[in-house]
Amino acid sequence: MQRMFLLGLCLVSFLGLAFEVNLLEVDLAARPGAVLPFSFLVRNELAQPEQIVLYLGDWDRDPFGENRFYEPGTLARSAAGWIRVAPTSLVLGPGEVREIQGLVQVPPDAPRGTSWAIVFVQGEPRLVPYQGVLVTVTRRIGIKIYVTVEPAEVRAELRGLEIRGLNPLWAWVKFANAGSANLREVKASLRVVDVQGRTVAEARAPAVPCLPGAERWIRVDTDFRPAPGVYQVLATVDYGGESLLAAVVRLVVRPLNLLPLAEGLGTPQDLDGDGFFDDVNGDGVFDLSDIDLLAQNLTNPVVRANLRAFDFNNDGVLDEQDLEVLRQRLSP
Repeated sequence: MQRMFLLGLCLVSFLGLAFEVNLLEVDLAARPGAVLPFSFLVRNELAQPEQIVLYLGDWDRDPFGENRFYEPGTLARSAAGWIRVAPTSLVLGPGEVREIQGLVQVPPDAPRGTSWAIVFVQGEPRLVPYQGVLVTVTRRIGIKIYVTVEPAEVRAELRGLEIRGLNPLWAWVKFANAGSANLREVKASLRVVDVQGRTVAEARAPAVPCLPGAERWIRVDTDFRPAPGVYQVLATVDYGGESLLAAVVRLVVRPLNLLPLAEGLGTPQDLDGDGFFDDVNGDGVFDLSDIDLLAQNLTNPVVRANLRAFDFNNDGVLDEQDLEVLRQRLSP
């Protein structure tokens, strides 16, 4: 049986120069030894002929979902050696459309589960003007090819739950695809419960894909700003298996205990009620002197003990990035 998903047009452009393909992904189900055809269209949107080349590669994603690309045959589950496309080079006239034929020949000893590769469609390098200079631009579109040899194992693990910002609360859910099947939709959600057992916040992250053997850090954002107290934060993940995965952590939010950061200064203040104490020197005004004072006190025990007051980028860490957020706030 063959499954193919049309996921929309991919348009790559630079100063009006573009070509497009009509498929972003091809998803095939196969048996060992199967030969499966596929095809896609390439259209030249330029006002001049375009030289197109096609070639294969490997790819995967980093733990945060960004694509990474490799030479064909690099990855253990590479399907690049199974795939042929024709033609591999062509010239498209203005507005011309051509169909590219592809063939997947699954080896008789192919591993069960999903293997994958990518077909790149690349235009010719061109010099184009940009901000007063000439730059070389090469346009490239990748079509991801998945081949799932049945039966594929659907198995996963929830490997961590890490609370980060508190203003508002968000968390990383660490998920791992421990099976051999590509997981197209991994859905993570959070529920926050107070000491009375009441649900005070719920949130769900957009679904993300996860390749076999890969880990994903899934960010789940809430709009909940917890008051001082004790909470249970429950994460659940629906990955399409027979049951949900779950993890729980205890969250203790302590009251702020702010003090002046230097002799003769006032206590830091939250001037606009957003939970961030940008008036670091307590003089009633947010200005450059507040940024300078915080820069001098990043390791101050008072600041560290009251992290959420000064964690301006809301990532659970006090560092130079918080100073940069303050500088951006001060800029007109």
